Amino acid sequence: MPEAGCVVSAEVVHGGLGASALAPTGSTAAVAVRSDLCKGPLAVRNRRPGDRFRPSGLRGQKKLQDFFVDRKVARQKRDAVPLVVDSGDRIVWVAGYSIDEAFRVTDPAQAVLILRLKQV
Repeated sequence: MPEAGCVVSAEVVHGGLGASALAPTGSTAAVAVRSDLCKGPLAVRNRRPGDRFRPSGLRGQKKLQDFFVDRKVARQKRDAVPLVVDSGDRIVWVAGYSIDEAFRVTDPAQAVLILRLKQV
């Protein structure tokens, strides 16, 4: 996303995920998500009116707008936050903030996707 000044990348890892694989370096944020639940190819997009997701650790869904307000993300920066979505347009990761609880890795032996956000 050149207009946001960042790059989002994905890497498949088949089991044996070590904690070091997620250690952020410099201005890079990284998360692991379950690859078996990501339907179709992933895409990166900006927020849209009515976007909802289930932040990791919360029970119910939350409007993306309310999530940003709770996290005190400046209004002028919200449109620049990349959203990683699957082919069903489900938010997998609000880049740099939180994954959707449905995609949380629960078994260290399962195949995962490492998603990385790097500011350029």
